[in-house]
Amino acid sequence: KKIYQIKVQSYIVLQVLFGANVQTPEMENSSDVDVTNNTDFRCSVSNGSMEALICIISEFAPMTIWFDRYMTIFWYCVGFTGNSITIKIWSKRVSRTNISALYLIVLAFTDLFYLVLHVIQELKFAWGIQTVDLNGWCQAFFVLYMFAMYMSPLLILGFTIERFLSIINPFKSQRFSTTNRGPFEISGITSLALVLALPQIFCWDVLYGECQGPFSDFPSVWNWVSDSLVFVIFPVTSLVLNSLVMRAASKADRVRRNTVPLCRGLVTPDRCASRQNKNKRNPSTLTLMCVSFYRIITVIPVSILFALQGEFPHGSFELPLSRIAVDRVWRNYITWYKAKKAVDEIGLSQYCCNIFIYLVTAHHFRREMKKLFRFVPFLRPPEELSDTFNTTTVEMSVMKTRIRED
Repeated sequence: KKIYQIKVQSYIVLQVLFGANVQTPEMENSSDVDVTNNTDFRCSVSNGSMEALICIISEFAPMTIWFDRYMTIFWYCVGFTGNSITIKIWSKRVSRTNISALYLIVLAFTDLFYLVLHVIQELKFAWGIQTVDLNGWCQAFFVLYMFAMYMSPLLILGFTIERFLSIINPFKSQRFSTTNRGPFEISGITSLALVLALPQIFCWDVLYGECQGPFSDFPSVWNWVSDSLVFVIFPVTSLVLNSLVMRAASKADRVRRNTVPLCRGLVTPDRCASRQNKNKRNPSTLTLMCVSFYRIITVIPVSILFALQGEFPHGSFELPLSRIAVDRVWRNYITWYKAKKAVDEIGLSQYCCNIFIYLVTAHHFRREMKKLFRFVPFLRPPEELSDTFNTTTVEMSVMKTRIRED
């Protein structure tokens, strides 16, 4: 026994002095070596944990990890700022008949709520910080998270239908708009999104100290049905309705150009001007359609890659890094992971970039934006700039006159 201990100690001394990967006699006699003790394996965390997955991805796709983390922070800055400004501007134009503005305000609130939840989710899945690994909070978090995700396509479908009805049958739609149907529609959409999200309680559980799921057939089937309905069927329906709205709006524009304007002799100039100003204040068909199209083209790729998640499982965590580099399962998973993170960042922009659509397509929004940031010189209205220029010119001329007199 003493001879055996001396021999083991000599092997350890050789490893320390020369850094050689020398096996002890016990390892030489064993044909099945624990690969987690291999010096090649540097992800020294519990197997199967999120930390181990992030560690492995960092070794083989470090730029993907960097892009995922810091591009998301950029979208947070844009999203929190843009949605707050959007709520402030559109809230000034909410009325009983301006249902579209109400939809856009609720959409901005929903986007802010989603971004707050996304911060918690990002800390878990991108940084490896345990933010949802608590029984009870794990289930509640994903109910709220999926509720926020479901609200966006449902709101898009809601105001797309509203715009479709107002274009196809404007007289009935306007008469129907005199009632307070907007809050009822929003309440119905909110209730539907909550009903679709509540089964997430049965889809997640805390196992081995981590929030994981789903692990049974019912959650998998429910997620497949609800995600297909909300992220595929509803967006495609919105896309079809938007196409019909575009055709109807184009036809109505041609008819309006070929007919005598209503303001010629039929109404007073004051009423005509007030009607034109009201139309400028309301979100236009172009604004709503651009928001709808942008949401559709960003949500569908995310849904497709999420649906393919089961086709690209990760490999064994017990493999050393040198084996992971050539393992076919891991290579397929890392390739899918790179594509998914790139598409996820594009998809996240839909919750942040509505403000740019409003600036491009909504005249009233641009004017209110200039008023809000009038301290920035290039955002001031032209009349204010001209007044400032004239005032400065007068002051300079007065100063020159005084100097000459002195």
